[in-house]
Amino acid sequence: MTDNSQEMSHDPEILLILTSHPDFARVSESGLTALIAAGAISEMTFGSVLIRQGDPGRGIWILIDGTLEILVDGDLVNRIDRAGEVIGQISAVSLLHATATVRTAEPTRCLYVPHEALHRLLARHSELAQAILRSMVKYHGRR
Repeated sequence: MTDNSQEMSHDPEILLILTSHPDFARVSESGLTALIAAGAISEMTFGSVLIRQGDPGRGIWILIDGTLEILVDGDLVNRIDRAGEVIGQISAVSLLHATATVRTAEPTRCLYVPHEALHRLLARHSELAQAILRSMVKYHGRR
């Protein structure tokens, strides 16, 4: 899944990415800092699989840089290259199986937050819960 991973406590680059992204624009700095601290940066090479369709949701991935491909039943349905985009939130929040496979289309960095930590954060930071819901709504019904 990942080639290199490092835990984060506070990273100004990621904080800037999140505060600049419309989904996270209304989240307090303390909420975003808690999100960053709960995760780890993963540096992945071309073709790395972050999420496999049909697997249980294990966490969310927030794109820092690079490009992700979304595949449903093996067909490419979307490419994501905007920093701050959230992937895996539907299965991580609902604990349902992933509806798509997500893989890297080039060397890519993401912040990974496991679903246990995510659920604790959502309970403590309502504005973060709203941000994750906003990010989920964008993908509802898309294929």
